[in-house]
Amino acid sequence: MNNNTTTSAARYTLSDIYDGTLWAIDQEPWRRCWFCDSRFGAVGDEYCGSCGARFTPRRYRGEMLPSMASGMLLDVHRNPAITQDLLRLPVLYESFDVPEGTVALARTPDGTPVMPLSAHDALLLARALFTGVKQLFDAGYQLGKIQSGDIFLQSDGSVALGAAPFLTMLTVDQLDILHETAEVLATFVEIPRITRRFDIADADVNPLLSILADVRSDLITTLNDAVAAVERAIAPFETRRSLVQSYAAKTDVGRRRSGNEDTILTTATTWYRDTNNYQVGLYIVADGMGGHAAGEVASATAVQSIYEHIFAANMTHISNPLFASDVAGVVQCIDDAIQHANTQIMVEAKRLGNDMGTTMTMALVLGDVAYIANIGDSRTYIYRDDQMRRVTNDHSLVMKLVELEHIAEDEIYTHPQRNGVLRSLGVSQLAEVDIYIERLRPNDVLVLCSDGLWEMIRDHDIVATMRNRNGLKNTADSLVDGANAAGGDDNISVILVKCEQ
Repeated sequence: MNNNTTTSAARYTLSDIYDGTLWAIDQEPWRRCWFCDSRFGAVGDEYCGSCGARFTPRRYRGEMLPSMASGMLLDVHRNPAITQDLLRLPVLYESFDVPEGTVALARTPDGTPVMPLSAHDALLLARALFTGVKQLFDAGYQLGKIQSGDIFLQSDGSVALGAAPFLTMLTVDQLDILHETAEVLATFVEIPRITRRFDIADADVNPLLSILADVRSDLITTLNDAVAAVERAIAPFETRRSLVQSYAAKTDVGRRRSGNEDTILTTATTWYRDTNNYQVGLYIVADGMGGHAAGEVASATAVQSIYEHIFAANMTHISNPLFASDVAGVVQCIDDAIQHANTQIMVEAKRLGNDMGTTMTMALVLGDVAYIANIGDSRTYIYRDDQMRRVTNDHSLVMKLVELEHIAEDEIYTHPQRNGVLRSLGVSQLAEVDIYIERLRPNDVLVLCSDGLWEMIRDHDIVATMRNRNGLKNTADSLVDGANAAGGDDNISVILVKCEQ
């Protein structure tokens, strides 16, 4: 197939991009739901009968293979020797025959490619790539020069690939693979800025730069050595710190609503010790949904239930600084609290005879570690070094369309289905929540907000307001004022949490 040509293959239209990597546009999406994988759609269906997702033509990354029986994308899914933990290869979605051979389609991974990255995130990316490439090398495969846009850094420090068109059996030596991997990583590294601070975890200098320079000059010649160098560079970033939290919050009815269905919570407790005082903070933004004032009941119930469950049922644990490192224990604590809140909302909805629910984003800050939970389209960001990064992923139909590359991210603000929330508390027996873990640094600011803020003020305008450094309270006021000035279409809530040493 030649570049820039298209051909029809049953339900798919294929279009070449580069070196055998294809876009495959599904013209009959009712056959298989892009969101829940249901196969029960019928001709003419506009929406999935199982989950309600809209059936519109979608595109997937594809790879042209010589036959259905072979091809690297298919091989790695059948090879038990490929046990990737930090580097996740594309998930096989579907494969079908065309006159030129066989096309294998891959699912688009969750998340969005971000570049350039902070120093810590760049090192996490390097660890995942060097480790994953080494595992492939040991199994007899090589991953060639992939595109930076196909690399998705996940919240747990792993990397998911959106495509792997250059995955082949091993034909080159380890040094060539090392150089190619370093070349890909170089596209994610910021140009260092002059800084007066010498603590590496806070400085603007990215230590990955020196590692990549050592690879280019052949001072690092094996994948094992590269992984070891990255691990040494990561260590200072993961050193525990004693941080003090200060915060400000504001909620406002906005200009279009008669009542405020948002509920927010800010609380911090400090245990004073001879050395290394330890602080725990809980911050929640809940955006209620439902008629007859039920939305405000749902959001208030969620916030109160989560607060009581975490502090009343787990006080012994959260007062211990060691608990912050017990990832399984903290995650279980948060999930139990959210499931408890979900149940309480459903009980209250039944009592009132009303359908109600709420989105929710929260941060449980244990010393210098933030456990961030999210369900729905309220958001949590981290503002660091005059840049802001969104931590949470919206559980909305428009964000799912963005992830599948069906629409651009800027379109979520005007898309006709922008209000479609796919997850919320109070709608099913089990709440499906995302939990993220972030190691905090001095001067980091957590920004928690409802969609009434971020839909009115774009991210770059939030950053501009944060850069004014006018104090947390004044900054929170300015953000809410900005959302109202932009229309105030919904209730507006924001919490700012600053961490200082």
